[in-house]
Amino acid sequence: MVRHRRLIAATLAAAAVFCLARVLSPPEPELVSVVVAARDLAGGAVIGAGDVRTVEVAPDVVPTGALDAQAAVGASVTAPMRAGEPLTDRRVLGAALIAGYPAGTVASPVRIEDADVVALLRPGDRIDLYAATGDSGPATRVVANAVVVMLPRVGTDTGSGALVVVAVTATEAAEIAQASAASVLSVSLRG
Repeated sequence: MVRHRRLIAATLAAAAVFCLARVLSPPEPELVSVVVAARDLAGGAVIGAGDVRTVEVAPDVVPTGALDAQAAVGASVTAPMRAGEPLTDRRVLGAALIAGYPAGTVASPVRIEDADVVALLRPGDRIDLYAATGDSGPATRVVANAVVVMLPRVGTDTGSGALVVVAVTATEAAEIAQASAASVLSVSLRG
């Protein structure tokens, strides 16, 4: 035993350092489950069971309004999503889509004639909606100042324009409906 005392002392010292490191190290963080997109999703896509997966994250990084898998599957995505992005109530079509806007705000779908212009828009963009009448009155008029809340999937045939869902007042929604029945609608981005 005398011959191996240095080896025994070194082993005991290493064990003491290991025990001290374990005592002083922070505890393992608690993790919670969050549902995220399993792959890139197009705007307007209906979420299927294979489109979501669950990941474990620290509780302080879970976004407000995070959905569980049951609430996410079958919902429509409001805008394109990247794989790994958490699914929240603001990222899918539903009442929460206009939550946080002033009272009386509604989500109104608008068909814009030029689908290429719609491809430039993103949720959160502030836009002006114009109606081009072509009659003897003013050539164009501003129908509404709106915020883009959803961009449903644009098909390959863009001959009929593209759909944009905007947050507006109920009065502006009525103006949009009236203008779209008699005019061609277009948009411009606001700063």
